[in-house]
Amino acid sequence: MYKGWLLVNTFMNLEKFQNLYQMLELSFRKRGVILSVKTAEDISLEVGFKLAKKPDFVIFWDKDYYLAHALENQGIRLFNSAEAIAYSDNKILMYQKLKENGIKIPRTFVAPKTFEGINYNKRSFLQQVINEIGFPLIVKEAYGSFGDQVYLAKNEIELNAIVDLIGYKDFLLQEFIASSYGRDVRINVVGNNAVVSMYRENKNDFRSNISSGGSGVACDPRSDYLALAIKATKVLKLDFAGVDVLFGEHDEPIICEVNSNPQFASTLKATGVDLADYICQYIIKNL
Repeated sequence: MYKGWLLVNTFMNLEKFQNLYQMLELSFRKRGVILSVKTAEDISLEVGFKLAKKPDFVIFWDKDYYLAHALENQGIRLFNSAEAIAYSDNKILMYQKLKENGIKIPRTFVAPKTFEGINYNKRSFLQQVINEIGFPLIVKEAYGSFGDQVYLAKNEIELNAIVDLIGYKDFLLQEFIASSYGRDVRINVVGNNAVVSMYRENKNDFRSNISSGGSGVACDPRSDYLALAIKATKVLKLDFAGVDVLFGEHDEPIICEVNSNPQFASTLKATGVDLADYICQYIIKNL
């Protein structure tokens, strides 16, 4: 009998996360696999720690690259890997990797690196971007989830206010895809297969996220949308992912973001498909 860990964040204790963990535990239990929920402090915080008893696998439902790397160094199979998590968690790295592999993304510009206490005290680079893509434009912090840390700037006053808010954190600026305002397709990929998709729409916000007030319904995207989502997942070396695809001006699919640990309760509600079962089957098959 396999025994695995579900590695979750120490500090994220919202009910929706607990429900997701229970869904994964139940799926594995139905197949005779023991899945134990762990956090970083349950394992070890010491650099160079060695486990006396290792799990057969770890579902890494966190973004703690340091811990993922430490576990992989002990020969433990992670779903998703440390490398995949690093690329998915940092939006700048993610877009660079996707672009390098010929995957369609919005035009994207990276703000120069700054430091705490200095912040973005010189902003001539903003004008360079404005000259290229104009307004409105999207601003995204390098790290963020659920549509948070994503902003829409309609003019220079709003843009500067957003940069003030960001402080010294890394961020990028993106072309605004007006044809996809408040809507996208979430394509859930497991093992390089598009398992289930959901059309998301928010009539009151430029972001389609369910957590931002959007709604979702089951959908059957065109083959080019599915193929792009699968390719993006492969490029980022993810075992499973939630891929958000925008509708381009001529209905061309454009990758918005790729999520290494998608919150799939909304997908279950909209489609009736339990992604936990697919993730479970994939992991058992690949042990």
